[in-house]
Amino acid sequence: MKKIAIVLCLLCAVAFAQSSGNFSATAVPATCSIGAGGALGGGTGIYLWSSNISTSNGKGVTLKITPSMVTGLFTRTKIDTSIPTASADVGIQVCVKVDGSGVGILPTDCVVYDQRFQQVSSNLFSQIAACNTIVCTTDANCPATATCFNPNRIAGGGVCVAPTAETCTVPADCDVAGQICLGGFCNAVVGVANPLCDFELILSTLSAHSFDFVVPVGWGKPHTVTATWSVIGTGPTGNSSVDACVGPGILTVEQVKVFNNSGGLITIP
Repeated sequence: MKKIAIVLCLLCAVAFAQSSGNFSATAVPATCSIGAGGALGGGTGIYLWSSNISTSNGKGVTLKITPSMVTGLFTRTKIDTSIPTASADVGIQVCVKVDGSGVGILPTDCVVYDQRFQQVSSNLFSQIAACNTIVCTTDANCPATATCFNPNRIAGGGVCVAPTAETCTVPADCDVAGQICLGGFCNAVVGVANPLCDFELILSTLSAHSFDFVVPVGWGKPHTVTATWSVIGTGPTGNSSVDACVGPGILTVEQVKVFNNSGGLITIP
């Protein structure tokens, strides 16, 4: 994923004497995209965005903090004859702090913007004979203990077999499934995994999100507001992979005034 380390300060307004109404913003213009095969590209490698704002004197001074960003998630899970289950878990979490602390931020200081769990599992391959054998043309295509049974000498038209101790005259004498009668002995078809038997699931998603964080602050001093994004989730297991992407995005901070007769700040448990 391409890392673009450019931070553009769009508006850095400072108003020391206003009773309400002050605004600051920091933006990252780098843009995520979905490319060939669903792979994520672009986006930003900047995980922490910071914006300063000065608040006025008086009670009820409150900051309305809104980190808005485009987020991208990539998950890939693949199963085959040797890997029956694969899963992928990835997400993006955004956390906000004021003056280095998340205390007092409502409704909480961290929010999950996106998370995806993906799993693929199947017992199908164990039930398909073609997935447990490999075609051959000559003995060179088979393991050392097996030979290529290809009576018509067609390219890729044979199967690898290995003789057993059980004698036979006709095919019916070989009562084990998958055995054939060759040279007076029952021969077992060699169970070599066919690499063409697999199942793959790829999902890529781009979404735009914003969330309002509200925090009462001390009055009459400047404050530093930060928002960080991080990748969460248990990651991939089995034959799978994950990726995440952010950008463009913007952190806006607005000073507002809370009056008691308006109900103040209410948090519902």
